[in-house]
This record gives sequence, C-alpha cells and structure tokens, in this order.
Amino acid sequence: GSKVSSKITVLNALLDKCDKIVIGGGMVFTFLKAKGLSVGTSLVEDDYVETAKEVLSKAESLSKQILLPSDIIVADKFDPDANTQIVSSDAIPDGWMGLDNGPKSTEEQKEFLSDCKTI
Repeated sequence: GSKVSSKITVLNALLDKCDKIVIGGGMVFTFLKAKGLSVGTSLVEDDYVETAKEVLSKAESLSKQILLPSDIIVADKFDPDANTQIVSSDAIPDGWMGLDNGPKSTEEQKEFLSDCKTI
C-alpha cells in the first residue's frame, strides 16, 4: 500500500523481529523524501516524512537493513497514455511521478532476500 500512516506500527514491529525489510510501492516516496531526495509529484505523506526518518534511523541503530528501490518507473501524468521512463531513485524529474519499482530494483530485491529463511 501507499500509506506510511497505516503501516508505521507494522514497520516498527518488523524492525524488532526482522533483519531485512524491503520497502516499495507508493510508500517508498515518503522514505525517499525522508532521505532528502526529490520525488517530483509522487505520492508522499508529508506528515510522515519525519516518521520515515525515525524508522530509517532505528533500522541503522539496530543494524537492520532496509532496501529502497534504486530505480523507479515514472510517468508525466497518472494516465494510461502517459509518457513513462525508468530513472534512478535519486533522479526523479520535477513534474513526474513515481509509479513502481524499476527492473533493477526487482532484481536487487530478489538478491537481497535470497538468503532469508522466512519471508
């Protein structure tokens, strides 16, 4: 889902139990903004950017790994006829919105989770 607000309790609980967490979908843009990256017109819960920073900080302090996408499929509008491109997650153009993980991110997620015993 896209809302950090509805998942923050779960994320904090996962940090206490899991070594690795993958964050994707619409929620990722709040986390990218929390890292100081430009997210264009992507869906962001501005009220939860600080909370996302806290989650990232907690993960670091617990030596847990959070994987965010390295590439993003973006569009110039939310429409089936939109222009799309794949960009680095730190290079979302102004006026464009992130829609989904790019293909490089999907491969990285597979590798990231390949040694996990429970998913």
